[in-house]
Amino acid sequence: MKRRVNVNKRDYKILLDTSFLLPFIGFRTDEAVMNSIEKLRGYRVYFSEISILEVIWKIVKKIREVSSGEGYSDKNHVVEAVIEGVRVIRRDFNKAEITEKAVREAVKLYLLGHRDLVDNILYGIAVTQGDMKFLTIDEKLKDFVKSRNLETHVFIEPADL
Repeated sequence: MKRRVNVNKRDYKILLDTSFLLPFIGFRTDEAVMNSIEKLRGYRVYFSEISILEVIWKIVKKIREVSSGEGYSDKNHVVEAVIEGVRVIRRDFNKAEITEKAVREAVKLYLLGHRDLVDNILYGIAVTQGDMKFLTIDEKLKDFVKSRNLETHVFIEPADL
């Protein structure tokens, strides 16, 4: 059983994986993600613009899946909800920059065989910041990083909040 240690949440910078942004756009996702949203209060929370792009990709895919019988106005409603969600994310969270060091780390992961560039960039941002944790439920990424003996200390899971 993990023992929870009292910590000052303001001491922690947490970079959100894209799946943790989806609820702010109005989309339900994995239960672990949904349950962790309230726990983020008090932490210094960061997002990356690359995650905004990935959110839009996911939303556009969902909009395309909306049946033609539901009509165009329903799609417009979804678009407006996404735009408002992006406003909220940009207003309430800190922006993590994609630095040259982060890009270098992302390309390194890619060349080692991990093909998800968005995840690679997010990992690169967190690992090069030094004092930032990367909140993700992506077991493939974590396993890949561990199997290559790379820095795993940056990962944090919802249960750790």
